[in-house]
Amino acid sequence: MKFLLENWRRYLNEEVQDKYQIFLDMDGVLVDMTEGVVNSINTNLQKVRNGASTDYKDPGSVHPGSKGRSQVLRKLAKEMEKEGRLEITAEEFDRLTDLKDTGNKELSGANKYIERYFFKVASANEDWWANLPALPHAQALVDLANRASHNGETLILSAPIDPASIAGKEIWIENNLPDIDLQKVHIVADKGAFLKSLNLPKNIIPILIDDRAKYHRQFGSAGGQVIPWDIHDQNGSFDRAAEILNSIIGRKKKN
Repeated sequence: MKFLLENWRRYLNEEVQDKYQIFLDMDGVLVDMTEGVVNSINTNLQKVRNGASTDYKDPGSVHPGSKGRSQVLRKLAKEMEKEGRLEITAEEFDRLTDLKDTGNKELSGANKYIERYFFKVASANEDWWANLPALPHAQALVDLANRASHNGETLILSAPIDPASIAGKEIWIENNLPDIDLQKVHIVADKGAFLKSLNLPKNIIPILIDDRAKYHRQFGSAGGQVIPWDIHDQNGSFDRAAEILNSIIGRKKKN
């Protein structure tokens, strides 16, 4: 797998006749999922501290009718109290994502329940995905990706956790990036398998901008190139990606 970020000047100079198809991930690149997770968790932990029930049978509880969410929230609140923690930060949640990407899935204490609670809240919850905030650079990145793509249209390539997340992500695109045709939005579990299914001509180089190592590997194994995105440095990630995309755009104008 080639990381375009590492040697992009040499790589682009070598392949003057090639065209490019840009693929953009959503969560962490266009969508501020971390803010959505942190806000959901901290809001509900505060409700518990204020005396709200975690008994799903109670109509006035935090999650009435949802046994799974209620149980995990109760355990999370207890672990947070045991560790002397009132809330989680964006940095803490992003570090949990980093641990998963390095193959370290043995989380303990409150961190174990933070991850579990995230999945409980986000599962079967179309509205949650649809209402996540956009990152400030989202439209600018899409505009650059469109201009760098051989046909003027970037493709959105995101991963789901369940059918409701797919529907929610499509609504998010409609609400936040309305110029993107939903036919250009692909929400699939295996980004490499999807790339292979496109059967792109050999002179079109696929480039994925994504923050997760898991999807870098999938896309790279299918012959794609990757511009890694660092969720810990959103501004720097945008600047690095923009430099590469602008270089591609400049070469398109010359050809």
